[in-house]
Amino acid sequence: MEARNMYIKKLEDDLIEYDARLVEMKARVTEIQDDLKEEYLSQVENLENMRNMFAKKYGGKLKKSSGDAWEDLKAAAEEAWSELEFY
Repeated sequence: MEARNMYIKKLEDDLIEYDARLVEMKARVTEIQDDLKEEYLSQVENLENMRNMFAKKYGGKLKKSSGDAWEDLKAAAEEAWSELEFY
């Protein structure tokens, strides 16, 4: 149970860091050439939507699960999170 709580806490911390990175990306829009701003903002919005879908899908489920369901959800969450990570 302790490992599960630690994992959930780390995931919550990662989401907070991800949110901060999204804010930074939005602030950089002034540095981008005018013809690229729309594309850049579209990509940032896409990342934001993916983050929100991730949190909605896995946030509550991870906290409520246990046993084999916990392990399955953890594996799925890790795979989904890897798609969200910045390069």
